[in-house]
Amino acid sequence: MSAVNQYQILDTDPEQHFDDIAALAAELCGTPTALVSLLDTDRQWFKARVGFDPQETGLDRSVCRHVVADARTIVIPDLTKDERTRNNPLVTGEPGIRFYAGAPLATRFGVVGALCVIDTQPRPSGLLPHQVASLERLARQTVALLEARRESADLIETAVARDTAEATRKLTERRWRDLYRNMDQGFIYARALRDDSGRITDWRYEEVNDAWGKLVGIDPDMARGRTIRELIPAVEDEWVMEFASVVETGEPVHFTRQVGALSRWYDGMAQAVGGDDFTVMFNEVTGRIEEERRRDALLALGDVLRDAGSIAEMTAKASRIIGEAVGATRATFGEMDHTRERVLVAAGWAIDGLPPIEGDHRFDDYGRVREYLIKGDLFVVSDVREDDRLAEHAARWEALHALAVVNVPVRDNGRTTGVLIVHKDQPHLWTHGEITFLRNAADRLEIAAARRRDVERQDIVNGEIAHRLKNSLAMVQAVASQTLRDDASPEGLEAFTRRLQALGAAHDALTAGRWKAATMSDVLAGVLDNAGVRDRCTVSGPMVEMGARAALSTSLLIHELATNAIKYGALSNPDGSVIISWEVRGDADDCEVALDWRESGGPPVHSPTRKGFGSRILRMGMVGTGGSNVRYEEAGLSASFTARLQEVRQA
Repeated sequence: MSAVNQYQILDTDPEQHFDDIAALAAELCGTPTALVSLLDTDRQWFKARVGFDPQETGLDRSVCRHVVADARTIVIPDLTKDERTRNNPLVTGEPGIRFYAGAPLATRFGVVGALCVIDTQPRPSGLLPHQVASLERLARQTVALLEARRESADLIETAVARDTAEATRKLTERRWRDLYRNMDQGFIYARALRDDSGRITDWRYEEVNDAWGKLVGIDPDMARGRTIRELIPAVEDEWVMEFASVVETGEPVHFTRQVGALSRWYDGMAQAVGGDDFTVMFNEVTGRIEEERRRDALLALGDVLRDAGSIAEMTAKASRIIGEAVGATRATFGEMDHTRERVLVAAGWAIDGLPPIEGDHRFDDYGRVREYLIKGDLFVVSDVREDDRLAEHAARWEALHALAVVNVPVRDNGRTTGVLIVHKDQPHLWTHGEITFLRNAADRLEIAAARRRDVERQDIVNGEIAHRLKNSLAMVQAVASQTLRDDASPEGLEAFTRRLQALGAAHDALTAGRWKAATMSDVLAGVLDNAGVRDRCTVSGPMVEMGARAALSTSLLIHELATNAIKYGALSNPDGSVIISWEVRGDADDCEVALDWRESGGPPVHSPTRKGFGSRILRMGMVGTGGSNVRYEEAGLSASFTARLQEVRQA
């Protein structure tokens, strides 16, 4: 009580400086209520209050008295669970407060009260460390105001009457200016500007602090005396109209909004201070907003990857989600063709007005991109005009309206099979958060696409099994018909049984043996024998062991080529033939298998006008991930297929 009396402040009128501190405390901590509480002998009295009607309460209702008693900051996440406060009438009755945080007002005479923030909802996590620190800073500033007020009173008593008002004003103004200039939050003191009809159309910066300059990226000296429309010509109208409502209504406004021209988000509060003047206190929250947007995008991406009916549908929908999440102007995917060193790019997603990118592109036309993707490295460019890897090809990038680029390799079994492509039409310094998101999105897409490809491969396997079963049943029927038509004797039945056993043994060799582990020669021989054309094919190459996946894909591949050759190619002509050869090339750490099919002696061949299931099998190559090149030449069809030896051997 003795300490409080030193400041002669109890039961005084409200003062703007204390009100501003309470408002700033509520804003920083995100609470509806903040109080500057001073303790008397039998009551607590509030010099400033936000969101709390009573001017004072009895000490039995005071939580701040615990702060004064302990002389330290206290944070109580749930007042109903703390022995000190669970029976407090403000907790058990109206207004039903649940959360409390208070910092002591420690003066040179002792602790006189607390600066506290209150919420009607419990906060299990309490306050963030920076919020606690800010609350304690504001408590110290409150004490500074108490000291300034006391010093002002001393001046009034000792100064000459005609000088007292000016001395007091200068002292308070200096302390107030020190307060807002040293704050970490941005501060604006502004004046609304009206047209001839009295309507607010703009506002002018009267004063800003250094933190404003750091958060906005503009020299504070450039702002003072200029309007917001002069300083940021493309600023959104909401930045004028919402602050106009603060002046017109006198009601404070909390905002979370982007300044599009600055590409930054801000969170803060604007308050009227009288006349057409108002203040704004704010923080930049760009990182938080963008992180939330990327997090929501990953959730939406998960839904798309789960529900999409095909890889094409999955790719189209995922492109939009990914592009919008990082503020890109284009996002799409490309399928790598290592044989031709090209990439087949899907239409994907782009904002209106951008030139199309869909089609077959040669990597060398765009700079040194492929070498990074092959190694599985990210390819990140902030400005294509200034990057040594692309500078000579900048015109091609500019023609696509792609000045900032990220290419994320999509890998399958250690091989780059595709690429996530993201563009911006302006230079952009890609952030760690954006790169991490794009990596995450590409990984999720690859997992989903691999799962979808497995389903498609299983459909192919099921179709092949059904086809072979039909052929087997037809063969059984033919064997039975030819064997038993003229001889139903026990000897005839025995012959029929032996033929069925031979047929079953052949089927077992194909499914149980060759599909699990085989050599390249075994796989090709089985397919060519089944097609009845082995004698017209020259087959050569070293021993290459094949796992189940490669055996299946290669069998379907050769079966498709043989079927086409019989119907339309060299094997449709009695004089035609096929040469099939393969080799292993490269060093020991990164060998690849190259398989060639070359027809000769047949009729002229032409590229098909329709590309159906057969074309898809050819495009899948030896292991189902591409690496194919089919050529319709004058001498006959020829095709080349490549795959890493590791993938060919993989079970």
